[in-house]
This record gives sequence, structure tokens and C-alpha cells, in this order.
Amino acid sequence: MIYHLEPLRKVALSNMETGQLMKRHLADLNTIEPNLFTDESLNAYVRELARQSELYDKALAQVRKNVETEKVKQAGIVRDKAIRSYLTALKLYSLSDDETEVDACRSLQILMGSFKNLIRLNYEAKTLGVEKLVSELENEHYSPKVSFLQIARYVDRMKKTNRDFSVLFSARMVSEATTEAYNMKLIRREMLGKYSDFTAYVLAMAKATETQLFISSLNLLNAARKYYSDMLARRATIKPGKEKNGDSLGSGLIQENV
Repeated sequence: MIYHLEPLRKVALSNMETGQLMKRHLADLNTIEPNLFTDESLNAYVRELARQSELYDKALAQVRKNVETEKVKQAGIVRDKAIRSYLTALKLYSLSDDETEVDACRSLQILMGSFKNLIRLNYEAKTLGVEKLVSELENEHYSPKVSFLQIARYVDRMKKTNRDFSVLFSARMVSEATTEAYNMKLIRREMLGKYSDFTAYVLAMAKATETQLFISSLNLLNAARKYYSDMLARRATIKPGKEKNGDSLGSGLIQENV
């Protein structure tokens, strides 16, 4: 009987898909009768893949946590916009024809002199600065001026965006302090390298021994690999107008990486 390994472009799989492929293989192999696992080399491969798969999951969790960093960045942008909106709204009153409005504006601008370059401060310093600024704007001396100029909504927006940012930033700091760092690229490369060795071993032993253990293992590996290969094929698209002399550029899409 001719045995083969289903071609699969592993490089085209996303990090999440790669992790799921390993989990699928391990789960499938676990359905084979335990008493058939008499080959110590195969058992060693399976144990090592299980270990690397677990490590890979931890690296994936780290990648997901990096998304929190982007959320913090976006929250910082929203907060800066709120600060600028307040400053812009306040500045408009410096051009007012109403002297009372100009006086109120001048008083609040003098207060802002204590918060120069607020937007340029680092994350935590800016958080403290905005808290202090809002506290001043809400006290009995400045609050009537804020209400008179009808800019309370801008103060409220600074307060809310600063609070939202602080919650996200604090959560990220705690997460980073309690999370071990993983090199995702290195872990993926090593795991897929071991996986290639494993599949090559299973294929070679199936050809050499034709025992139930290796034939079943190969069939299970191929079933999962075909599923992911078909998924990649469906995902791939061939751009129109990219054909020459009747030969489609898509003919080179299939690449066997064991």
C-alpha cells in the first residue's frame, strides 16, 4: 500500500490555527487504543508535542494580553482628545464680546497655567494631572465659572476618559507584573520543527512496519491536515488578470511542507 502525508502550508496558518492544529492532532491520537502505543520514539514525540502545545497556549495568551496594550493606547488618545476639546472650548471665550465671559475664561486659563504641557506628560503623570485639574474645576471657586461658560460637559468628558484610562492602565500593569514573557516566534518555530519531525517519523514507520499504530496515526494526521489545507485553499484568492499564456499563477499555490 502507498502511504503519503497530506500537504499543508503551515506557514500560512495563523498563530491561533497552528495551536488548534496541534490540539486536534493530540486529541485524535488519544482515540487510539492505549495498548497500541508500544513504540517509545512515537510516545516521546507525542509527549514533547503536548509539552510544546501547552507552552504555545501560554504564548498565545500573552499575545491576547498585548491587545490590552492597544486598548490602553486608544484610551489615551480619547483622553487627549477630551483635554483638547476642553482647551478649545475655553479658548473661544477669550474672543467673546461679553467682558464677563472673558473674565471667566481668563480665570480658568490662569488655572491652566499650573497644568502646562498636560497632554505631553507620561501616562501616569497625565492621569494625576487630569484628576487634579478636574478637582479644581469642580470646586466652589471655579465651578460657577465653568457653569457660566457652559463647558461643564467638557470637564465631565475629561473626568470620564481619565477614569476609563486609569482602569485599563492599572489592569495592564497588574497583568504585566504577573505574566511570564514568551517568545512567540521562537516557540512556534520550535514546535513546528518538532511537528515536522514527528509527521516524517510516522510516515516512515507506516511504510516500514505497516502496523495498526502507525497506520492509524497517519490517517488521523492526514484527516486533520486535509481539513486545514482545504481551509487555506478556500481562503486563497487568485486576482483577475494575473494569467499569462493560459497558465494560471494559482498553479504554484500548493506547496508541500511536512
